[in-house]
Amino acid sequence: MRFFPILCCILLPALPAVAKNFPKAEKTAHRQGNKAFKKSVQEITEKDLRMYATRLASAEYEGRGTGDKGERMATSYLAAFFRGLGLSPEGNDQSYFQTFDFPAGMKMEGKNNLTFEDRVPAGFEKTISPGRHYQPLSFSTSGEIKGGLVFAGFGISAGDYDSFDGLEVKGRWVVVLRGNPGARPQLRGSGPLIVKANLAREKGAAGIIFVKGTNKEVSTELLPPSQDIGGGTILPALTITDQLAAAILSGNPEPGSLKNLFESYSSADRIKGFALKGEISAHIGVVRNRDEGRNVLARLVTGEKPAKEAIMIGAHIDHLGYGNRGGTRARGEEASEMHLGADDNASGVAAMMELAQYFAARKADGTLEVKRDLIFAGWSGEELGLYGSTHYAREAGKESALYPRVAAYLNLDMVGRLKEEGLNIQGTGSSNDWKDMLDRLQQEEEIKILRSANPYLPTDTAPLYDAGVPVLSIFTGLHDDYHTPRDTIETLNFPGLLKVTGYVRDMTMELARLPEAPGYVKVERNRGRNAPPVRLGIQFEAIEEGIRVSRVQEESAAARSGLQENDLLRKLNGADVRNRDELIAVLRKLEPGKEYPLTIIRMEKEITLRIAPEKR
Repeated sequence: MRFFPILCCILLPALPAVAKNFPKAEKTAHRQGNKAFKKSVQEITEKDLRMYATRLASAEYEGRGTGDKGERMATSYLAAFFRGLGLSPEGNDQSYFQTFDFPAGMKMEGKNNLTFEDRVPAGFEKTISPGRHYQPLSFSTSGEIKGGLVFAGFGISAGDYDSFDGLEVKGRWVVVLRGNPGARPQLRGSGPLIVKANLAREKGAAGIIFVKGTNKEVSTELLPPSQDIGGGTILPALTITDQLAAAILSGNPEPGSLKNLFESYSSADRIKGFALKGEISAHIGVVRNRDEGRNVLARLVTGEKPAKEAIMIGAHIDHLGYGNRGGTRARGEEASEMHLGADDNASGVAAMMELAQYFAARKADGTLEVKRDLIFAGWSGEELGLYGSTHYAREAGKESALYPRVAAYLNLDMVGRLKEEGLNIQGTGSSNDWKDMLDRLQQEEEIKILRSANPYLPTDTAPLYDAGVPVLSIFTGLHDDYHTPRDTIETLNFPGLLKVTGYVRDMTMELARLPEAPGYVKVERNRGRNAPPVRLGIQFEAIEEGIRVSRVQEESAAARSGLQENDLLRKLNGADVRNRDELIAVLRKLEPGKEYPLTIIRMEKEITLRIAPEKR
């Protein structure tokens, strides 16, 4: 589950996407999908669910990052399975695939090099190219930048800790260590790259250079510009290797020479930085990059010909890859490990596959007596911002209104950890017909149901609901392993997943047999005359602990302030903002362009940022 749309929309230039093909891997996955079809049985079983989820959450599928090899394999697997069932393709050009493009950080274009003007570090050439020892970051600006250098320790200024005390920063490159001092865990909120970059920009720096050092909390020395860190464009920004950093900072290119320097700053024995000799000139050429993902779409024609209406069952097939596609919650080396995404969302796709197999078998034996067809959708790009489902809703709505061609949408997202508390059915406010149906099912099912009316959900229901389709989202709840490499197949509750799948089967039968399509209800979102005059540029999820930021829009007020995904909002301009109503009430009192204090909780620590909301 990803975001709650609020307060802004950023339009990106339509650049051509670059499709990546992995023919050998896709062929392997196609065979695996065929095998899964042949081994599955006609009833809904725990064994089938385990087979599908285990394959999707395997290391072979590399975390299913949108546009990456793992996603291509997972979508090939699902398409082959649908083909085996005899479902009709609903994608592009009579295929099961529907492609879409999405923003993927930045890519280098034009001139890119780094020149040491008058003091060449030991072991290096005077001019070097990006790749081996340095990379521009996704929030870097482009151009030619020349300036002297200062080392500013951890590059943090908070409370009694000031890395910039006594340093002349204006017009110079600032070299900083990544993360925060180990002796000052309360400064963790000042450790993210974009927070340091914004601070360096405020200080007048010409650019910023990040160094890993011997920081065990940081996984990789270099970050490519294609890895979208957020924050829009801030200032010229580079990551460099420890070898280059050691040569610049100590004159010795051996990374071990950084150890004493890093430890002295990490232990907080040293705070203040120092000036460095020499100047650096950099040519940085970066432009917005776009990549390509793909959905998998198939229809079960339940009668002799396609019906005018269909019930859609969907689940997002993508996950975070190696932590590079979406918002990992992991830290240190774990952040760049493979994120297998067993619950999020191999569990939902496995349930959808078993439902498709069940209904296809009923069609084959002549016992499926329903009024509507069934459409099965494996969405991609969900973790990055619902790109796949948004593309589908936009394209499908071009020929005519999507509803009632899609009479209702059922979403399966994180359904693999059913607890005693029950199963969450979200979005019941999207139709007045949901109550009676859920009441009927409640009398027949053993499973406990928790209902939530809010239809504005942080998952693939959002584009369908915005297109006028009644929606329900099935969800077993968040957990500590969410968006980390610890979300593995061993953590799933397969007996619970079996119950959830059976419940959705019965729900689908109810919907497919209704005399008329469920009615659609548009729930008011406090927009129009009551909308606040300003926007922050965030998307959020209302959770028990308060308002959790689930996405920060590029180049927005929130991005410039250093606000990050997973931050919890606490106070804005001194007033509590622990729920949506409180946030809206405060925003109505603010002026665009004026700066206000924003208190948040990040990694269990309270920090205060400064934010200047934009005019709506």
